[in-house]
Formats: sequence, C-alpha cells, structure tokens
Amino acid sequence: MTLETIVSLSLWMIVPLGVLGSLLHFLFDWTKHNRLVMLFAAVNESYWEHIKIAVWPVLFLQTILFVAGGHEYPAFLPAAAIPLYALPISMVGLVFAYKMITKRNILWLDIGLFFVVIALGQTLFVLVLQELAASAVTIGLSVVFLVGLVAAFLRYTVRPPAGPDVFIDPINKKYGLKAHPDIDPGSAQ
Repeated sequence: MTLETIVSLSLWMIVPLGVLGSLLHFLFDWTKHNRLVMLFAAVNESYWEHIKIAVWPVLFLQTILFVAGGHEYPAFLPAAAIPLYALPISMVGLVFAYKMITKRNILWLDIGLFFVVIALGQTLFVLVLQELAASAVTIGLSVVFLVGLVAAFLRYTVRPPAGPDVFIDPINKKYGLKAHPDIDPGSAQ
C-alpha cells in the first residue's frame, strides 16, 4: 500500500470512525451487557468510556492499515501512537473548555466535538506519518506506548482506579461496571 493510499484512507475514514465510535456508545446495552463487548464499548457515562469509544475505532483502522502495508513505513508506529494519546487529551480538554463556558453538557456539542477530536487525531496521524524520519529507538518507544495504551484501556474498563474524575460516571458517582444501572441496580437514580 502506498503512503498516499494510507493518507487518503485515513482522512476518508474520519466520518466512519466517528459513526463507529458513536455506535460503540450504545453497543454494550444492545448486546445485553456482553462482557467481551464491554472492553470496547462504553459501559457508563464517564469521560474514560467516551475516550475509549474514540480510541478503539482509530486503533482498529491503524491496525488494518499497518497490516495492509503500513509496516513498510518506519514512521507508521510513531504516527499511530501520537494521535492515540492526543485523542484523550484533546477530548477532555475541549469538553472541559466548553463546559467552563456553558456549565453543562450539550449533546449536539458533545457529538460534534467527538467528530472534531477524531478529525484532529487522523490529521495528526497523517502529518506525522508524512514528515517523521523515525529511528529504531522512536519505533521501539512507540511500541511500548501502544502496548501500554491498549493494556490501560483493557484494564481500566474492568477495574478503573478510584480517584481521577475522568473515570467516574458523573450521573451516579460510581466507577466502571458498577456505574451501569443495569449491572448494579442500586446505581440508577
């Protein structure tokens, strides 16, 4: 696969990635709380779960592109790692910024920002992929960061740390699966 094809596909996939991430918001309930699906779909309304539904589709696309020919480009793994870490930062940053002004969540703005964050991540991926002359050390560090990210998303869905606000469901002030009203009936308001 040529670099131009990878770039083109990455940019064309912005809207489908946003749609897939949006569907992952509901998939856990649609599958009647399937424990495997919980690793990839939102299980509550915390920021962490909303970040997760942005990261997994992007990582899935990057994996496909890597296998389909991206592995031929030394900058691919660093280019993949950087936006996957930028997605959570930009999502939390943009949402907190608008909530400072509005003092509340606005659904259409949340959805719009979700797509903006995906677009920023994909654009960052493309720019880094095209411009970076990656060394072996850069590639190795990228692999460590990618493995760490995947491990965190798998672990913190099942056992989220009790502490940072990013993991708490703002509706019922609980963490992880315990925040889902159908999993822990006492958490519904």
